[in-house]
Amino acid sequence: MEKIISHKTHSEVSISPDTQSIIDAIKNRVRNNSLNLILPLEDTLALVDELAEFDLGRFLLHNRGLNGYWTSYIFTQQCDSEKEHPLKKWLMEDSLLSQARERFHRFKYLLKSEISTAKTVASIPCGVMDDLLDQDYSHQSEIQIKGIDLDPESISHAKEKAKRVGLSNLCDFEIRDAWNLDYESVFDVITSNGLNMYESAPERLIALYSNFAKALKPGGRLYISFLTPPPQVGDAGWEKYGIPEEDLKREFSIFGDILQATYLNFVSEEEIRHQMQEAGLQVTDVFYNERGVLPVLKAVKPS
Repeated sequence: MEKIISHKTHSEVSISPDTQSIIDAIKNRVRNNSLNLILPLEDTLALVDELAEFDLGRFLLHNRGLNGYWTSYIFTQQCDSEKEHPLKKWLMEDSLLSQARERFHRFKYLLKSEISTAKTVASIPCGVMDDLLDQDYSHQSEIQIKGIDLDPESISHAKEKAKRVGLSNLCDFEIRDAWNLDYESVFDVITSNGLNMYESAPERLIALYSNFAKALKPGGRLYISFLTPPPQVGDAGWEKYGIPEEDLKREFSIFGDILQATYLNFVSEEEIRHQMQEAGLQVTDVFYNERGVLPVLKAVKPS
């Protein structure tokens, strides 16, 4: 089976010898790079220890990315309880993860009108499939909903949610790699939220989008999010994100200096438009938030 590129453990990660080895390795790397850190060395080392104190932090330490369960948790859960670990609460409510949550809800809203006229829809990779399972299908008893993911745990969570929201009869799930879909002219709508952020090679991205294009019916629509290149710390461009400089430095320290996150592969709008064109798709819209960041792209397969 193909390798999952976003993570390598299950959602629940305990404090274990493996965890401690990862902590020690990160601390050694940070110490060796102490002159180039965003925050002072001691503050950075303290953040490593704090990440190990709660569930999401341990998962990030082990995986440097997110799986379906934690993506769904970030997008759908609140973390405002005083009992929560302070750093977890900050990640959920004040970091860029909270802005990714806003984009997800915007993504889901954009899908609403598309799904109302569709007969076959797919989420690739589906994760817990909140993008499709949170929609209203009360007037679409014949629609077919497909969830495709390489991660068996994500498929399991998606099946559980489909049952919980009463949509199991409309859903079908498959463990399959997005680069090897083997579908042709099947779907009216495909959604893909996040997979491309783990891949930096343009040729691999074009191959992924070509698979989506092949799987779409003529006139079918693809909705996909992407990450535009961020400004440097201190640049005026960060004003669009509305993040205080202190929070921004913590963000760069955690996801850059400490985790070296694997899902921060950036592409400009111009680049992704070119990649879509090479894949046989026509970009019709790019939807930014009200501040002009965190885009969602719509592309159509020519009829």
